Amino acid sequence: MRKLMRYTCSALIVTVLLQGKPTEAQSIVLNGGSGDIFFLYNSVADAWNTVFRVKTTTVADGLTTSFNATSDPATWTGILGNEVAANPGDNGDHLFDTLTVNLSVTETLNVNGTDFFYADANGHFTNAVPTPDLGIRIRLREDQVAMDIGLNAASNQFDNFTFTVNMGLSTFNGTPLQDTSAHVSLLADDGFGSPVALFNSADDELTGTFNNIWTHQHRNWGFSEYGEYAVVLDVQGVGGAYGDSGHQATINFNVIPEPSTLALVMLGLGVGGLLRKQRLQRMG
Repeated sequence: MRKLMRYTCSALIVTVLLQGKPTEAQSIVLNGGSGDIFFLYNSVADAWNTVFRVKTTTVADGLTTSFNATSDPATWTGILGNEVAANPGDNGDHLFDTLTVNLSVTETLNVNGTDFFYADANGHFTNAVPTPDLGIRIRLREDQVAMDIGLNAASNQFDNFTFTVNMGLSTFNGTPLQDTSAHVSLLADDGFGSPVALFNSADDELTGTFNNIWTHQHRNWGFSEYGEYAVVLDVQGVGGAYGDSGHQATINFNVIPEPSTLALVMLGLGVGGLLRKQRLQRMG
């Protein structure tokens, strides 16, 4: 109960630290609606970058630094599929150092015997309390003609794309995740309303593969316990024109109960404290 009280003062925080991250200091806070983490690979510089894509439903603060992969030929020549918003309220891509997602959850999905609290993903599963929806957008394709490196106007850079949970570096409440009872997952709908895991640390399924590397996918981020997670992901482009190339992303999650549950907890604590006080008064 003491731990739960500590978590009530927190929000879910997602911080992505990348190789070649932008130098601009920008903290984006996603408070509602949908947004995307957008993975990009630059074959010229052999470097990765991740940006935040604003959607028409996005409710977010800190959208100050727009990003256009085609605006800097020396750095990002050839990467396709990007937009720059006319203003931060429109669809567009934004650089960030930290991405914070305010999330509170109570509902669970059972996957192979493990219950996971889950974040909403465009209604894949019933969720009584709407939560911010953080999707995954991958655009590992480039214009080879514009880059003068090939004959195809648009060519895939890799055959597929993977996320692997690095259990040796990930933590839960400051303790190595592999030494705790907590687990993380990325869940999808099997098409019949049942969850399937792209990765699930409870089953030692640590790698999720996206075979379509020109895609936009919303999946449910799942956590088996309330608390603070630092999930380290090894992100990899596999095969294709440029062989294997990847980087590492650390995503910090602080998962708390939704407000109505917190209210019940606080009420219970208040009643419990009052009863204890009255008991002590009677004993005194």
